[in-house]
Amino acid sequence: MTFREFNTFMTRHNLQERNGLEMQRNVMLNAIINAFRKKNARFLPLFEKENDRTAEDVIQERHELFGKKLN
Repeated sequence: MTFREFNTFMTRHNLQERNGLEMQRNVMLNAIINAFRKKNARFLPLFEKENDRTAEDVIQERHELFGKKLN
């Protein structure tokens, strides 16, 4: 393994490790916020809801932007 390959591997590994730790932090913070929320306060979701757009909506939007259908 060359130095460049090793460096790329370690960079990717460190990024993945950081993302995992950030996810753990966000889960714990969300749990604490929801545990200490006021009575009748809105529950704070961990993840935002998925976009409800269908494939047809995306195709139509692109057709309007570019003026022709993409195959």
